[in-house]
Amino acid sequence: MNPVSGRPYRSLKECVFFPAVAIGLFVILFGGLIVLFDAEARQQADPQNIVMTKCTECHSTKRICDNLDKKDREEWTETIYKMVSNGADVAEQDIPAIAEYLADLEPGSKPVCR
Repeated sequence: MNPVSGRPYRSLKECVFFPAVAIGLFVILFGGLIVLFDAEARQQADPQNIVMTKCTECHSTKRICDNLDKKDREEWTETIYKMVSNGADVAEQDIPAIAEYLADLEPGSKPVCR
């Protein structure tokens, strides 16, 4: 049966066309969702990207750069939790990686220190 007209298929071409279109649309939709989730996963896995996108939503990188040689991993962790409590959009599972990234940066490191 043709799902659009409700009548029996008249030809093999018509019989194959509708399922092929449905499958094609499903593949396109599913592929788009995979791309969206993959992009988000890459961002979560990249502490540099998180620092450069999320931290700079509220202040400049100069503030971060000025503290590179003043804070260790534990102090950066405390700072990040404070920023999250103030509204920073950072996933809790990303905080240890961000703190480690910032603690390991040398003063003047790019891209944080431009």
